[in-house]
Amino acid sequence: MTGGGGSVPAPATPDPDPDAPAEGEAAARDRRSRIVVIVSIAVLALAGLALAFLVGTRLQPAPPPPAPETTAAPVTPTPTPTPTPTLAPLPAAPAAPGVVSWEELGGGECLDPWASPWAREFTVVDCVQPHRAQLVARGVFDGDALAPYPGEQALTSQLGLRCASPDVVDLVTAEQYADLQYQAAYPATEEQWAAGDRSYFCFVFRGSGEPLTGSVAVAS
Repeated sequence: MTGGGGSVPAPATPDPDPDAPAEGEAAARDRRSRIVVIVSIAVLALAGLALAFLVGTRLQPAPPPPAPETTAAPVTPTPTPTPTPTLAPLPAAPAAPGVVSWEELGGGECLDPWASPWAREFTVVDCVQPHRAQLVARGVFDGDALAPYPGEQALTSQLGLRCASPDVVDLVTAEQYADLQYQAAYPATEEQWAAGDRSYFCFVFRGSGEPLTGSVAVAS
């Protein structure tokens, strides 16, 4: 049997779509899109830097917080020490005859005239002549130099024993005067005590106002 022969026809090639873009043109558009994206990102980055710069110039760094106020510790005043009083020294011997200050009396002086144990000046006379009074003793109250003033009553309570003591008044001689009395001077104020005045003075005289003859003080 004889078969018919002939050539195989080539497959039909479809006609290109007139609306479809060519391959080269599509690739070009794709590259341009990427460039646009890259440029856009760069522009945004530059815009961000510019914005950061502008914000940075407007927002200044906050100043540091103020240092906490330090409360100074209260200053405690240093107490001023109380000066130690300088005690007035006693004279080494009785004052010589003449007008003398009460501070110069040492004890044993015979006095004429006589008015008061608180006089500021006294006239000292020789004890062999009649006289109105005699300072039989001058002493110092016991106690520390810084001891507070004990008060007038506390001082006067000691003077009875001190001024009438047999160590001060010659009792044998004093017996001839039935009206013998004593008066005393002493630091009567706290100011005198603080100034160093600690002396007491024991004066004897006759209540009748009659004179004494000779000394009634115990010889030192």
